[in-house]
Amino acid sequence: MITYEYPLNERVRTLLRLEDLYDRVRFFLDKDAFHDHHACLTAMFEILEVASRADLKSDLLQELDRQRTFLEALRHNPAISEAKLPSHHPCPQVTPSPICGCSLPACPAG
Repeated sequence: MITYEYPLNERVRTLLRLEDLYDRVRFFLDKDAFHDHHACLTAMFEILEVASRADLKSDLLQELDRQRTFLEALRHNPAISEAKLPSHHPCPQVTPSPICGCSLPACPAG
């Protein structure tokens, strides 16, 4: 088990844990042994357990919105070359979700 401690706060430790779990799933997904399949499924269930926390969901939505706002400000700055900025999804508009009312990227591509 990997332990994330000082000086990170709980949110960063949780995000690092999720990153480690996703890496573990990717690693075991292509394996053929049943023990590897078990490890992959275990990691998937751990991802579901961690991601089901309501406070994490709201933190992630806030962080994504903050990052989007920051990148949009850079994109409209004439002193910054747009070619150097990371390309983004072709659907920059944000619309409220009909299911829960939160803002999700709208995408005509599906």
